[in-house]
Amino acid sequence: MQRMAAIALAVVMLLGLAACGKGDSSASAVKLTIGSKLDVDGQLNAEMYALLLKEKGYDVTTKLGLGQTPVLDQALKSGSIDIYPEFTGTAISTLKLQPTQDAKQAYEEVRTAYKDQFNLTMLDPAYQLNDSYAICTSQDMATKHNLKSLDDLAAMGSTLSIAAQQDGVDAAVKPVQDAYGFQFGKVVQISEQLSFDAVKKGDVDLNVCYTTDPAIVVDNFVVLTDSKNVFPIYNPAPLIRSDVLAKTPDIATTLNAL
Repeated sequence: MQRMAAIALAVVMLLGLAACGKGDSSASAVKLTIGSKLDVDGQLNAEMYALLLKEKGYDVTTKLGLGQTPVLDQALKSGSIDIYPEFTGTAISTLKLQPTQDAKQAYEEVRTAYKDQFNLTMLDPAYQLNDSYAICTSQDMATKHNLKSLDDLAAMGSTLSIAAQQDGVDAAVKPVQDAYGFQFGKVVQISEQLSFDAVKKGDVDLNVCYTTDPAIVVDNFVVLTDSKNVFPIYNPAPLIRSDVLAKTPDIATTLNAL
């Protein structure tokens, strides 16, 4: 619930910022398409980008919930979209960079890699939001097996099943298995939203979640602590094609206000 309150506050503040600004007549001639992945946070970030840019006079179209990272990356590189919200931790995994718990170092490494390898620009991240991956389970399951941390899975992980979205398999399941030295008995690929119900119904034992997901509180789930710091920092930031930014540099000023 804290995440939803924070988002509501952010939207109110954005509306205030937008009301104070004046649309640029030259911006009205610029058409921008903003995409997002399937996750709720990504879609909310995309909507906020669109709100700010529309108030500055840009002609903005949104394409929300297009798919997972490979789909958005291809859409951006092909020109089907111009901007989408990406998380630094996801980019660390996608670009095969060394994970770090230093948020600013993670951003600088990701920004440099995107620029050098793909001529894409990552604008300023929202350091105040860390929407990291985690492994969680129901309170009943945690109590039954005395699960408090990922260390507790080492002895019994091979008997347990876990639900994860496609991105979560590479960014959460595999790193946890490698770091803690075990293999889950079964990995089921479903969306993050459906994974909570899968655990509650007993279809799986655990699920990959985002640490800011309100379902953790609403459904009384337990987030297993990560003593080995497997999961990197996940700060959201706008990822934009550099050619678009070169033509309209004011986009950076507008979105960096977030």
